[in-house]
Amino acid sequence: TRMEWQMTVEDNKALVQRAYLDGMNKNDMGIIREVFAPDYVNYFPAGQGELHGIDEFVSALSSFIGAFSGLTFKVDDVLGEGDKVALRWSAVGVHTGDYAGIPPTTIVPATGRTISMSATDIYQVANGQVITKWNSLDGFDVLRQMGVLPANDA
Repeated sequence: TRMEWQMTVEDNKALVQRAYLDGMNKNDMGIIREVFAPDYVNYFPAGQGELHGIDEFVSALSSFIGAFSGLTFKVDDVLGEGDKVALRWSAVGVHTGDYAGIPPTTIVPATGRTISMSATDIYQVANGQVITKWNSLDGFDVLRQMGVLPANDA
């Protein structure tokens, strides 16, 4: 029989924060594999696609982090209710490697520009791991900062 985890809302919030502070900030994919379930699914906004499974996610995340020097994630807010956690984050890094985006789209060679990004994402947790994420990162804004898309004049 499989052991069912009895996780509190506070446990779930700590789990999701660990992905950013211990996993992504330290580029530690071992921690990412602990936090996210093997059958994890990541949904992106505006028809930008999905990632299915921990291996696909780790590959995309490693590529994303590798495109920046000094990329540092900060947790700005974290809220939880039931099996869901909402986390607002921000990050800054210098674009020094090939950027493919999340989900991977077009390769953008290093520009040397400092890139700022932020999002508010919703996570669903079951049995001590994240099983689903609804991602709100504006990939088009990142591409605008890189100079690939025209700046908004609004």
